[in-house]
Amino acid sequence: MKAITLLTLLGLLAFSQTFLWKPFEFKPYERYIYDYRETFRGKKASGGYEITVRREGDSFKVAIKGAYRNWSESVRVKVRDVYELSGFVLMRMYFDYPWLVPLGRTILSRGIVKALTSKPVDWSFGKRKVDEDTIRIVRECKYGNLKGRMIELIRKREVFFRICVSASASLPIYVYRKSESGDVFEIRLVEYSDLK
Repeated sequence: MKAITLLTLLGLLAFSQTFLWKPFEFKPYERYIYDYRETFRGKKASGGYEITVRREGDSFKVAIKGAYRNWSESVRVKVRDVYELSGFVLMRMYFDYPWLVPLGRTILSRGIVKALTSKPVDWSFGKRKVDEDTIRIVRECKYGNLKGRMIELIRKREVFFRICVSASASLPIYVYRKSESGDVFEIRLVEYSDLK
């Protein structure tokens, strides 16, 4: 009897350690409010974004309101998936909506979307060597009203990338990027809701 109880407890403990995040698989309704900060070419700037996602059949209606530097605007788009949304942000931020640039550098960056959706990510806690000079650390994090797990990438004793995700949300809840030239881009969740 004790052996069965111990095995059950160990099974529950192992199951509770599993962290599942479905990257960019939007729910029927989600609302995100983000705060954005950057240092680009030595100049600081900030912004804020509200992203609302609503399922409509096989597609999603996405509304984005944002303010960045001197720009402030909103846009609505209907997309089938995150690849289409990421492509929309990438194209429109250069030609029509420069206030979308922070999203194209962080949570909706083509590179981040591709990296997180191309193969499963190991979110288990710990420290691992990625290559000769890169270390990867996974730890707990909390942004806005959500808890999650964060991956940090460290090179030459300096963090150059961080991403925090929550099993409760489809989009990342925190992203930090530092370029080789020293530019820093950081977006953090302030508030999240999946209730209309």
